[in-house]
Amino acid sequence: MNATTLRKVLADPAAIKSHGFEILQSLCCFAGESRGQVAQELILRALEYRELFGDGAEVVDGLARQFGLFPYLDPERLSSADLIAYEVHRPEHMADEVVFHRPQAEVYWRLMAGENVVLSAPTSFGKSLIIDAAIASGRYKNVLIVVPTIALIDETRRRLADRFRGAFKVITHGTQTRAERNIFIVTQERALEKEFEDPIDLLVVDEFYKLRPTSAHDERSALLNQVVYSFLKRVPQFYMLGPTVLGISPDFGERIKYSTFLEPYHTVASELHTVAGTGDDLSRLVELCKSLPDPTLIFCKSPSRAGAVARHMIKAGLGKSSKETEEAANWVGEHYHPSWHFAEGLRQGIGVHHGRIPRALAQYVVRAFDDGHLRFLVCTSTLIEGVNTKAKNIVILDHAINRVPIDLFTFNNIRGRAGRMRQHFVGHVYLFHPEPDQELPLVEMPVYTQLDDTPESLLIQLDDDDLKPSSRERMEHFFTQDVLNHETLKASVGVDPQRQLNMAREIREDLKAFAPILIWDGLPTAKQVQGICKLMWRHFEGHRLGGGSVRSPEQLAYLINGLRSAPSTRSMVSDSIAYWNDPDEAIQQVLDFLRLWANFHFPRLLRCLDRIQKDVFTRAGMPHGDYTFFSDCVENFFLDAGIVALEEYGVPLEIGRKLASILAAESDLDRTLERFGQVDIGALKLSPFEIRILREAQAAL
Repeated sequence: MNATTLRKVLADPAAIKSHGFEILQSLCCFAGESRGQVAQELILRALEYRELFGDGAEVVDGLARQFGLFPYLDPERLSSADLIAYEVHRPEHMADEVVFHRPQAEVYWRLMAGENVVLSAPTSFGKSLIIDAAIASGRYKNVLIVVPTIALIDETRRRLADRFRGAFKVITHGTQTRAERNIFIVTQERALEKEFEDPIDLLVVDEFYKLRPTSAHDERSALLNQVVYSFLKRVPQFYMLGPTVLGISPDFGERIKYSTFLEPYHTVASELHTVAGTGDDLSRLVELCKSLPDPTLIFCKSPSRAGAVARHMIKAGLGKSSKETEEAANWVGEHYHPSWHFAEGLRQGIGVHHGRIPRALAQYVVRAFDDGHLRFLVCTSTLIEGVNTKAKNIVILDHAINRVPIDLFTFNNIRGRAGRMRQHFVGHVYLFHPEPDQELPLVEMPVYTQLDDTPESLLIQLDDDDLKPSSRERMEHFFTQDVLNHETLKASVGVDPQRQLNMAREIREDLKAFAPILIWDGLPTAKQVQGICKLMWRHFEGHRLGGGSVRSPEQLAYLINGLRSAPSTRSMVSDSIAYWNDPDEAIQQVLDFLRLWANFHFPRLLRCLDRIQKDVFTRAGMPHGDYTFFSDCVENFFLDAGIVALEEYGVPLEIGRKLASILAAESDLDRTLERFGQVDIGALKLSPFEIRILREAQAAL
């Protein structure tokens, strides 16, 4: 039998029962002739129906052993020789059920030998388990794990807090106190805060492919490059992990010694299906979903597309409600709007996940999906980038992310989400468009390549000795100008230094006019807020920030001033509906403003303006303002910082508000978490959904 025939019969339980010997004979011949990916894929398919082979199941085990698939073996059934090999692949100081497959073990042993490692491997390889094993080894006192999103902070925190409770303190905010042994889990933005200057023994960069910029405005890539650059100067060892790529730009290897593992090793087989039929894509999607009883992810190109797909599925009557999702839907409807498609989807057993959903609710739908309460999860690339689920199927409905066509790298990353090691041997991928045929990318690191398009906001952070001649020439005018101190320009990490200079020049040229607008501390007047919003909008391209949730500096000032009364999300949505007359659009505008402007862009840019005005007015011999208090207030929606931080621990902001009197005014996050962990949830007058959410959050502390 050839590979195509073997795939066909290995998917047919009846054929395995009646022709098991012939199938195994062909499989052994195939495996003997080829030790490549195809042979391994066929063995994984055989493992799915191992018991149907009867006495021949031992042959399946032998093939799995030959290809290093030790996690799929039962040590009780192994011979002495195979058992020795099995035990060699078990990491030290980990739970008995943890055993590595062959390439996993090779990476682990290199780390244990003190080497730097870059691992590029498919989803379900088990890259994160190597992190856990490295920490369990006891070699490291302080481990810094940099992840691309807050959603990954929560997932990683829950996993490591559960595994290392009592042995390590898991820290996600710089204000938390340190213990003797610490695991820091942060985004690239937080890693660059001055609070994270602790001695680090091991740097872990998850999803390292994000070092490669995707556009000229990819600020997060520039920040991640800066993290790698700054920490590798003082960290003795690193481990970078991510999906399958072609490799890393050689410029990095010229500076840093490391071992590269480009592993094509799969632990789950992928079955690709082309979705044919008549009608448009949404009609075909509905018919497909009716035939899929197992947990299914549906990939869409953008949040708006995900909303449209979810609404269509709701209208078609797909999904199946449960008591839990009904309670969740009632809560979401009460605190946002009952006609929001997110609430309507929950009511029908359909989840929606993308970067514009509130963090705690996005975390909830992933848990509900994994627990079997949601049959379908409509998502965008935010779920594809590292967040693990128990999906057996994934439907790739669109062939783009926003307006950019999906390349082979992204396609492999998406399809790899179908199936999980030791849960599904075969993941099913349903395609509405042909798979791409481009080559995999080479991950370039601008901080080391320093090409002409490397952002000046990144170059200004580099030591002079590390600048290439062309970069030094580009940066020369920043060193010779006399408008702002060089340290002022560097302090606003990720902000274009030329834009900072332009803003400073405008202020300096009319100090008398700007003094009443900029010289204040504590809380500014409404007029002062409007003045600073106009400055920000002009100099920092406000029109391209915040996902279009704010259309003008006047609107930004109005919304920021409106936050002072700490309005509920529902009241803000009600005001927005009066303008948009569409619950979905109104809710999205409010959520985008809160997450992108109030919680991120405005306080970040206000702190930059704060440094600039202090520098300019001090040079002019004038008093200056201090915006520290106001920037913190806006960032936390004029609520206690601890209440807002709880959202990252799975507690929606609207539930957190109800705990405000119990957790009253704790500026220390550790103290807030301690108090939260002691709350008697059952004694509070809360809905069943709120009680469930709070108990899950307490259990994950």
